[in-house]
Amino acid sequence: MSVSHALATSVDEIMESSALAPRINGFHLEPRCRICRNDSVRRKVNDLLATGAGYAMVLRALGEDNAKLDKRDRVTIDSIRNHCQRHFPVQHVARASDREILERRARENRVDFIEGVGTAITPIAFLETVMVKSYETLVDSNTKVDVNTGILAAGRLQSLIGSRDYRIDIAEMRVQLGKISAAVRSVVPQSMWGAIVEKLEELEQHSEALDVGEDAFDDSYDDPYDPAECIDEDDES
Repeated sequence: MSVSHALATSVDEIMESSALAPRINGFHLEPRCRICRNDSVRRKVNDLLATGAGYAMVLRALGEDNAKLDKRDRVTIDSIRNHCQRHFPVQHVARASDREILERRARENRVDFIEGVGTAITPIAFLETVMVKSYETLVDSNTKVDVNTGILAAGRLQSLIGSRDYRIDIAEMRVQLGKISAAVRSVVPQSMWGAIVEKLEELEQHSEALDVGEDAFDDSYDDPYDPAECIDEDDES
């Protein structure tokens, strides 16, 4: 057999295997993925990922399956990580957003969901998933929200707005002010720093003068107007 004939045969076999590759949710299963190409392993891995299992937990659950496979077909943590990132969102569209929440919150809370022995579920991830799921139900056109629930939500919203911690805003303003000051010092010549300070003091004095002017028109301490007094004066005359 010539080299060209052998290459042509190899290409034909690859194309044929790709054309006959099974589909799931309308997508071809990736034949190079050690998880995708094994039906029982794929179902088990997807189910575990959907319920929040960490990669190490998934690998331990595949112990018996791996023992029956050739070394080149055995699933590793890298296999699970790649499958979760590349193929799980396609094969489990409805659960992909849930898994994204779990892994993102696990990273934020420094939970090792790759090598760790536990689950990727954290309290924050749990609550966020509940919130997302409830919102999906809420925006469904068939969902009805009664008046009492609406009033309760409005009251809760108002309490959140009223309890806003403005200390965070002040801290952010201080950080921004520090950045502005550093930028000015790095760009403006030092010989002009005095002029800038004088200008700021001038603006501050002008602002205080405006406040004093407003106080001059403040009649909050005057006696309130009583129409009865005018009536009494007319009667006496």
